[in-house]
Amino acid sequence: MTRFPLTWRSSRCSFVALITISVTSCASSTPEPSSAKGSTSERDTAVVHEPCDKDSASAEKVDVNGDRIPDIIHVKQDGREVCRVVDLNLDGAIDAFIYYDAKGVERRRESDFDRDGRADEIAHYERGVVVLKERETNFDDKLDTWDYYEGPRLVRRERDSDGDGIVDQWWQFNNPNDAKCAVVASDQNADGKADPGSVVDLCAESYGAPKAPLPPPGGAAPTEGGAGAGQPAAAGAPGAAPTAAPAAGAAASATAAPTAAPAGAAASATAAPAGSAPGQPAAKKGP
Repeated sequence: MTRFPLTWRSSRCSFVALITISVTSCASSTPEPSSAKGSTSERDTAVVHEPCDKDSASAEKVDVNGDRIPDIIHVKQDGREVCRVVDLNLDGAIDAFIYYDAKGVERRRESDFDRDGRADEIAHYERGVVVLKERETNFDDKLDTWDYYEGPRLVRRERDSDGDGIVDQWWQFNNPNDAKCAVVASDQNADGKADPGSVVDLCAESYGAPKAPLPPPGGAAPTEGGAGAGQPAAAGAPGAAPTAAPAAGAAASATAAPTAAPAGAAASATAAPAGSAPGQPAAKKGP
C-alpha cells in the first residue's frame, strides 16, 4: 500500500430480511466504496493514497511554530488549491491529506491517527458533507470497515471481521438519539448472507419493556408486625442498599488535545464509530 511520508521532508427476522435485500442492492445516493466489486464478492481492500504533490514549485508552505518545518502545505493548480497537507499537532509528521473539488469544497480526506505513516481512514464527501468512511482498524494495512452517513449521523456499517476481503457483518444504527445503539447481523456460515440466529441488538433493553424488579436477597419481605417491620435494614444485612463509594481513580483523566492547528487547517476526525460487534478485531484507533 502507499504510505504517508512519516515526516515532511526528513425485530430480528425483519431486520435480517432488510439486510439480505441491502446486500444485493442499495438505493442510497451514498457512493459505494471504490473497492467494492459486489457485496457478496471479494473486495479490493487496499488503502490507496491519492497523489498530492507537496513538493511542487507552486506549493505554499506555512511554518506555524517557527521550527523551519512546514506545518501546512497548500498545493495549487491553475491558481486554486487542489489539496492540502497538514501536521495538526506540530510534531513533524503528516496527519492528514485533504482534497478539494473545483469549487474549493472538501471532497476527500486521508487521516493517519496513530502517526505510523499509513492512512487509517479515507473519508469521502459530497458537497462538503461526509457520506462514507473507509477504515483500517486492525493493523493489517487493509480496509475492513465501511461506514455510511446520512447528514451528520452514522446510519449503516459493513465490516470484514476476519480479514478475508468479504463483508460478514452488517450494522444498522437504529436510534438517532444514541449513537451506540445498533442492530448487528453476521454471516457465520460464509454464504454471503446475514444469518437469522446471529442478530444482536446492542440496545435491546432500552427498546423493550422494563425488567421486573428482582426480589430482595434472602427471600420475601418480613410480614406486617413481624420482627424488624418498619425498621430500616442494618448495614450489611440482606436487602440493605450498599453505601455508594467513589471508585478508586474515578476521575477520568482527559487526554491532552494536540496543539490547535492554525486558522485554515481543517479539523481532523479523532474518533471511530461507536461500538464493536462481539468477536470483532480490536479497534486500531481508540474511539
